Amino acid sequence: MSTETALLSLDDYAGLEEPDERYVSDLVRGVVVREPRPGPPHGRVQMRIGYALEGWARRAGADVTAESGYILSDEPATLRGPDVAVVVHPRSGEGEPGGWIRGAPDVVVEVLSPSDTSTAMQEKTLDYLQAGAKLVWIVDPRARTVTVIRADRTARILRELETLDGEDVLRGFSVPLEELFAER
Repeated sequence: MSTETALLSLDDYAGLEEPDERYVSDLVRGVVVREPRPGPPHGRVQMRIGYALEGWARRAGADVTAESGYILSDEPATLRGPDVAVVVHPRSGEGEPGGWIRGAPDVVVEVLSPSDTSTAMQEKTLDYLQAGAKLVWIVDPRARTVTVIRADRTARILRELETLDGEDVLRGFSVPLEELFAER
């Protein structure tokens, strides 16, 4: 008797309904991975960085999304929904399973939640970079830091009194971290 579970395709995953609204899910190498839905502190930081990026994107003709699906791989099927994402040259998900966008965003923002593990975050980061992301920003509201990871796998950690910028990927974008981590 085999206990192996069949891996899902992108089409299979697109046909699923989220069974429990307390969770969000991604498809990682054909397996549904569920995480607890984040709370308000996470959402506030997510909205603040999204708002700052949206202002830049309107001027630059780029696209900013929140929790939208990006197809990182067909085999094995991997679809992730970053907290915030920037695509410098917008592309459509028309014709793709679920209407999701094929390929990694140029910039991925993941806001850490209490349930996030270091292993899971490293796995997500590598998935994004291997699929073509140019920058991954790991935002830690508790430590009040942002770790910037580049496509060449170099990284730097910014503290609350520093300014996050878009480097050569989002030219002209910058936001003081203290604005992202303000109490209200």
